[in-house]
Amino acid sequence: MKLVIDTEKLADAAQWAMRAVPTVPSRPFLAGLRLEAADNTLTLSGFDYYRSARASEECEVSEPGTLLVPGRVLTDIVRSFPKTKQTLLALDGNDLALSCGTAHIMLPTLPLDDYPTLPALPAASGTVDGATLAAAGARVAAAASTDDTLPVLTTVQFTLNDNDMTLSSTDRYRFHVADLPWTPNKTTKGRGRTKPLTAGSALVPADVVTDAARVLADADTAEITITESQFALSVPGRWATGGIIEGALPKYPFPTEFESVVTTGTEALTDALKHVTPLLDKTDPIVLDIADGQITVRAGTDDKGRGRDQVDAEIDGEPLTVAFNPGLLAKTLQQIDGPAVQMNFNGQHKPALMHAPEQAGIFRGLLMPIRLNG
Repeated sequence: MKLVIDTEKLADAAQWAMRAVPTVPSRPFLAGLRLEAADNTLTLSGFDYYRSARASEECEVSEPGTLLVPGRVLTDIVRSFPKTKQTLLALDGNDLALSCGTAHIMLPTLPLDDYPTLPALPAASGTVDGATLAAAGARVAAAASTDDTLPVLTTVQFTLNDNDMTLSSTDRYRFHVADLPWTPNKTTKGRGRTKPLTAGSALVPADVVTDAARVLADADTAEITITESQFALSVPGRWATGGIIEGALPKYPFPTEFESVVTTGTEALTDALKHVTPLLDKTDPIVLDIADGQITVRAGTDDKGRGRDQVDAEIDGEPLTVAFNPGLLAKTLQQIDGPAVQMNFNGQHKPALMHAPEQAGIFRGLLMPIRLNG
């Protein structure tokens, strides 16, 4: 292998491929990045049997080849190189030589024969606006659980329909849902578990969705693939795959009629939470007293200290007092894309529906309240 490549492009590609390299690999070779140079293109790949990430960049290849190098070391080295200069990569015996400006590095290669075969990239199920999917994926994945003993709850569920798809996720205490348009590829072909789906539901690991969202944000169009066993996203030069989790999310009917509808400033309510949250321990609730055109946010106890703050609100319906986990409430508010948040209640003990006004069809979050003693 011998090639010359723009250093900034190499650094970006390496950082993307590293998303699929485990922090603590079960096998030494899984700590590697696979480099393949051919047809004036360098492709870097990471894989951990669970997900893969691939990035391709144009370069000048004088000697094609494929090798495996320690991924973290390579990524850290090229990120430190001056971005205004090109980097030369050349195989020198059993080492990969990297030269950029006055820097010259010899990096030992890893046994390529031990590296697993990367999953094939199936045909696309359809296309979707990259930025829209990125925003929806990040908002919904925020509600996924991090408890690996319940793998179904660590996922984002993709439900595909003719003209739109629905993303949903829950950790049993909150439920985030987003809807967005897409264009299914009705002519796609395949068999069995590798056939791209254009209808139905599948559970995708939330971390795969979150990582992919970071590269999708600047993409006009992204291709999405869902089969019985695999999920894939791609934009020009970048690919990500992950395995499908068997099962389905628990179903919960989202209410459509409410006793109280409260609208207030998203930033103002978020700031009020920040002002009193330091008084709370991890298990303490934050209380919202909603009445008389205001939300009073209060927290604390006599022995820990008490605090309150107030924000103006439009209230349609009955006044009420409701308590939430402060962290979950704050994270749900973070997903509201707009200056105002509409909170819909059916009493203090039933889940509250939150979304930006007139945007329930784009993103909505359902949050379980906490029952107050007494």
